[in-house]
Amino acid sequence: MSKRKNIVPLGILPASLDWAGVNALAAKYSLNVPVIDEQHAILFGWYVALKTAPQVHPVLAGLRAYAEGHFRDEEQWAAMRGVDMEAHQLQHDDLLGQLDEALGQPQPSRLATQSLVFDWLTAHIDVEDRAMVMEANRN
Repeated sequence: MSKRKNIVPLGILPASLDWAGVNALAAKYSLNVPVIDEQHAILFGWYVALKTAPQVHPVLAGLRAYAEGHFRDEEQWAAMRGVDMEAHQLQHDDLLGQLDEALGQPQPSRLATQSLVFDWLTAHIDVEDRAMVMEANRN
């Protein structure tokens, strides 16, 4: 487990963010690994913030920064448990690239960005991260 803690820039996430709703959503994708599940909940918080933020760009930038730190933590967690993360890391890099591409647009589409983030997070957690945890438990 990483000793580094991800910092959530609360100035970007709305104070009124419905954390109960975020946590309920995150619970559907729980891996029963608290350090990873907590970070996934924060990633879902960024997704929810995309839906209501006055501007997409600052939230997207915060999401991207948080995701990069989360990916490092997750990859380190898996490596410490003997999990081969090469293909998994490429998926992380692909999402960061897609977020960078959206950030390069003057006004990223809110709907397209929300769809990208939600679809990627849910599919990646439910398939790839779940397989990573299963492999870690076998090692």
